[in-house]
Amino acid sequence: MSLSLYACPPERLPELYALRATVWLAEGAAPGAFPHGQWSDHHDATRQHWMVLDEQGMLVAGASLAVHEHLGQIDEPEAYVAYGLKADGVVAAPARVIVHPAHRGGGIAQQLLDTQDTAARKAGATLAVRQASPAMRRLLERRGWCYHGPGPADPRFPGTEFSVMSLDLRQP
Repeated sequence: MSLSLYACPPERLPELYALRATVWLAEGAAPGAFPHGQWSDHHDATRQHWMVLDEQGMLVAGASLAVHEHLGQIDEPEAYVAYGLKADGVVAAPARVIVHPAHRGGGIAQQLLDTQDTAARKAGATLAVRQASPAMRRLLERRGWCYHGPGPADPRFPGTEFSVMSLDLRQP
């Protein structure tokens, strides 16, 4: 099966937001967490987004990245400051890596993570931070990300402990 990764054009963002809800509900998110069948927030307007399409042009995976001038601009900065994280410059906040369950195991998540890291470095970020699910934490640790401790609880994902993680982007 041939899959291709692209920058997500604005007209396909609603489709990406719907895939987020579909994937997260299948992973045990609270049924009422996405009442409109989509999930996006105010940061999505300024994020870079990527999508992975199958040979029929169906969206099967996606990811996004926000880049900020300093740590205080990211979502929940207190979660990172509590662990002593500091940045000497631009901070990247890669997030929302999603892969439809039928397309897992083929390296799509790794490709999306590579894309996020490359874009963050191109933007001049010196530090990347994120809160990761247990499955994502395992992927990230293999890629050199550091675990700092548990993140804030997210009521949309009952019973899931998210991890506060960082990556020094000055390292290759």
